[in-house]
Amino acid sequence: MAKSSASKAAASKESDEALLAEELAADEQVLEDLLEDTHRILKQAVDRAGPKRVSRALDVSLSLVYKWTQPPRTKKNPSASGARNPLDKLVTIFHLSEDIELIQFLCRIARGYYTSNPALEGKVGHSFVTATVSALNDFADLMHLAEKSLTDDGEIDESEAKKLRKNWDRLKGRLEHFIVGCEEGAYDLNRDKPSDEE
Repeated sequence: MAKSSASKAAASKESDEALLAEELAADEQVLEDLLEDTHRILKQAVDRAGPKRVSRALDVSLSLVYKWTQPPRTKKNPSASGARNPLDKLVTIFHLSEDIELIQFLCRIARGYYTSNPALEGKVGHSFVTATVSALNDFADLMHLAEKSLTDDGEIDESEAKKLRKNWDRLKGRLEHFIVGCEEGAYDLNRDKPSDEE
């Protein structure tokens, strides 16, 4: 009986390892496409900062910094002489984890904010007025929260500021959704109407 349990555990482990290998293989092509331009993007940053300065700051050789800015060896390009760079590694970690906090962290360092491009829900002809009023109501709620924080004790303390930030970040995401909806024609009442010529 113990032998049977051990063989089941071994089979389960092999199955888990095979599944992981399968997932990694499936990700390989997607990753290769995602990583295609990282060396160019990194080259812009390295050129702006200065290769010697980057080399010293990261405590790596100058030749490695230059290799990061060249196309790395891939299945499509087996003769390339570049090396996988730090941006490749970040993209790979994000691709595998889909952890938005990583991206938000980088955006905060760049004194910005990340908001994803939303998948449009609903159908064409969605009410522009409803979406606009909803966004304005959310903004009014945010201002009411700030005003209430001030009138309670004359200041916005750290916890209130964090709550304001959280609500503001959510509002920015909703506004981005609204703008993408405008760009994608979600409010266009004429988009799916047949033309007179048909």
